[in-house]
Amino acid sequence: MWRDDHIYLGTAYYPEHWPQDRWATDVELMQAAGLEVVRVAELAWAVLEPQPATWCFDWLDEFLAIAARHGLSVILGTPTEAPPSWLWHQYPDVVATDEWGRPHGGRGRYCYNNRRLQEHINALVSAMAERYGHDPRVIGWQIDNELRATRCFCQQCQRDFRGWLKARYGSLDTLNEAWGTVFWSQRFAQWEDVDLPTGAQLTTTTSQILDHLRFASESAVRHLERQASIIRQHSREQFVTHNSMGVYPWLDLHALARLLDFIGWDSYPAVDSDNYDTVLAHDLMRSVKSGTPFWMLEQKNGYFNGSAYNLAIEPGLVRLWAYQDIARGANGILFYRWRSNRFNVEQNPNGILRHDGEPRRAYQEIAQLSRELSRFGDQLAMTRVEAQAAIIWSYDQVWAESAHPQYPAIRYADEVAAYHRALTQLGFTADVVSPMADLSQYRWVVAPMLSLVNPDMLARLADFVSAGGHLVLSVRSGIKSWSNVVFDVTWPEPLGTMVGMRVAEFDALPPGVENGIIYDHQRYAVGGWLEILEPLTAEVLATYDGKFYKGAAAVTRNQYGNGWVTYVGVRHQDDLLRAVFAEVTETAGPELPPRVFYTTREGKAGRFAFYLNFQPVATAVKVRYPGRDLLTRQWVQGQVTVGAWDLLLIEEDRSDC
Repeated sequence: MWRDDHIYLGTAYYPEHWPQDRWATDVELMQAAGLEVVRVAELAWAVLEPQPATWCFDWLDEFLAIAARHGLSVILGTPTEAPPSWLWHQYPDVVATDEWGRPHGGRGRYCYNNRRLQEHINALVSAMAERYGHDPRVIGWQIDNELRATRCFCQQCQRDFRGWLKARYGSLDTLNEAWGTVFWSQRFAQWEDVDLPTGAQLTTTTSQILDHLRFASESAVRHLERQASIIRQHSREQFVTHNSMGVYPWLDLHALARLLDFIGWDSYPAVDSDNYDTVLAHDLMRSVKSGTPFWMLEQKNGYFNGSAYNLAIEPGLVRLWAYQDIARGANGILFYRWRSNRFNVEQNPNGILRHDGEPRRAYQEIAQLSRELSRFGDQLAMTRVEAQAAIIWSYDQVWAESAHPQYPAIRYADEVAAYHRALTQLGFTADVVSPMADLSQYRWVVAPMLSLVNPDMLARLADFVSAGGHLVLSVRSGIKSWSNVVFDVTWPEPLGTMVGMRVAEFDALPPGVENGIIYDHQRYAVGGWLEILEPLTAEVLATYDGKFYKGAAAVTRNQYGNGWVTYVGVRHQDDLLRAVFAEVTETAGPELPPRVFYTTREGKAGRFAFYLNFQPVATAVKVRYPGRDLLTRQWVQGQVTVGAWDLLLIEEDRSDC
């Protein structure tokens, strides 16, 4: 049985790829490195079911026995990402259909709504769950693998999409009004006229595309839900999870996570990355289950498959990635993969063991990590990440923008990433939450480029601010309905009196053209998208210093109830955002050098601060609160040097605070 007060280390193994007489050697090496859990079978459908309804579990039983003899628990994957060749030869329509009506195969590109595929998946998962649902060697299940929310345009999806729309809108009149089908004579007279947004249509609507993306995401969620339901019919003490792809924009993880015991994800950071994209993904994964610890089901430990170049992994970096996982909320880390793959399109040596089966440097780092966590890992597992701020991440915003990008110089995902980066650089940890999340626990909420709004979302934001919170909004906020139709009011009037201003005009600049604003006596160059604001009750914090609107408001702040709303009327600019957040948060965060990341976890076991140095050189860090470094067992305070690709992990002492 798995424990939620323990941090697990493990790996992904593919026994079907290797001779059976090698399995025991590999498991012995895993045990020697301190690994406790191994994930198997996630892509082994054809080995488990070589012919329809012909089950072959002997090899899996043998591997489970070997793992158990060496103290390793097992996570079973349902191998539904990789239907066997006999299935798609027998039923070619399980392959997804593209917008031109053609079969369009590829990894994971099958139709979630295909009834024959569903029947075979149900049979496979049932057979696995009946056999292993009460097996004490199996601690949990990973459903499918890196779900992609494939958009399919087959006839079954057409029928299901119409049914989905009927349930959503109730009547054709309501749908026509919501979609604005009066435009270009697209009004529907009967449900049979409502199609998927295929390439064969004379005209598609942006609202139609948005709803199809919603439908595709929900189809993937239902695909997972069917499997989870089967497993839970046969299992009570095993967890159910899924390994997502981080900030993947087409699948709503907020909806998916509701079906899981915890979310998992797969992280493959580049050695030369600035690391902020990885941190954003961590914060999203932690937040989709309201702060419940996640598992890193695939953590990179070597060269990445499919890259244009592959830098050697810096010494210490594999261990540091794992500590970053823990710092941001992970209670389980599985390194991908145990041994480098020999076959097909994943032949790069991303393995703890290379192709020759010999341990390499990452093996020693993982063994070191295991020894360290054996001393204090359970303490960390009983804590949760502290986050005083929340950033709203809306999949609907991404989908609406993809249906009608309009201005390439400004993108929703870029705005969210920039605002998250600014907070992170100031030492603040932000949850990345749904627009429908409970915001009452946060001091600050940031909603960049919140174009689509609905009454529920607006009420939540108003309640948060009136109760004393500080809301930060940015450009293009409050301009569209939830169906992707522009409101017939002045921007951002749907946000009501919270903002205390209105947008008089905007200036969408071409690349290379800039204006400037003056904020707190400092000039910042700005470009891309600029809004000329007219304050009503809001205070002006920044003004433009160029063009015909020189002197007009660019950033405002308005009091609403007991709280405040800051509106940043320019496309993100990193230095400016840091200055804005320094004022919004009022209290200073820790003093962080570049590429040093600070996070805290707190719970009944104590309060732990992580200072992670993602630089190739040692760096001096000013410790915010004194305490004992769990790694060196030394007392630290004041200024401390953190080694290259290394960290401080401090059990803080706040008795004098």
